[in-house]
Amino acid sequence: MKNYFFFALAVLLCACAKPQLDDLTPEKQAEMETSLQKYLASADIPSKPFRVQMSLRFGTEDDTRRVTALFWGNDEERLRLDVMAGVGVTAAKIIEDGQHFLIYSPNDNKAWFYQGATQPLLQVGVPIPFNLGHLADLLNGRYALVFGKECGNSDFLQDGLLRCELTSKPGGDLTVSADGLPQVWRENGKGHGWKMQIFYSEDTPALPYRLNLTMENGKRAIVLVKDRENPARPFSDVRLALPADTLLLPLAKYKSVVR
Repeated sequence: MKNYFFFALAVLLCACAKPQLDDLTPEKQAEMETSLQKYLASADIPSKPFRVQMSLRFGTEDDTRRVTALFWGNDEERLRLDVMAGVGVTAAKIIEDGQHFLIYSPNDNKAWFYQGATQPLLQVGVPIPFNLGHLADLLNGRYALVFGKECGNSDFLQDGLLRCELTSKPGGDLTVSADGLPQVWRENGKGHGWKMQIFYSEDTPALPYRLNLTMENGKRAIVLVKDRENPARPFSDVRLALPADTLLLPLAKYKSVVR
């Protein structure tokens, strides 16, 4: 009886094991390759002027805040994000130019600056684990520039979805549809850190209109695209001009201006 039990257990474990690439039929391997190629092709989508109106709701289950934002620029090099905490009330103006980051509070006439390769948006209360350049890439369909072009171990999930382990930054694993569209990103395979679900519009091409972000500590955020534009001409000026008497401070001294 004991030998039969262990034999049955071994059969069950084998049946539940995820298929490896070598175990797949040629047809399934071709499907996997097609999904990955469509995903990788998104890196070649050219940059062009864009303007996106967004709603951001963030906090914990019992304590959430909502702001609206206008995100715009000509490409991923110099980008602006204006955050409104009420009708016609601009709480913060943010600009990212390469590795230079600046946030300005009109109400306080203070600006906080940062230079470096990390993502400072979280430090200023914007619940997105990327910089503005990656956010622009994500919302405009250049997914491989956000999640990376290197996929390690891969396996098929239900409904034709493909999961791949990201071997380049930001790391974690990514679930991709048969059309090469990212569906779920997890910061790492153990469930710690960020999890992001991506929902798409019915337009052609389909682009993200909603991002659901959660962390294991209970923090959550919803980024909802309310409207998007692609102006025929580039914006003439994406700079952030500060009044002469603005107090400049390092980002380490930042206190939230969204109240």
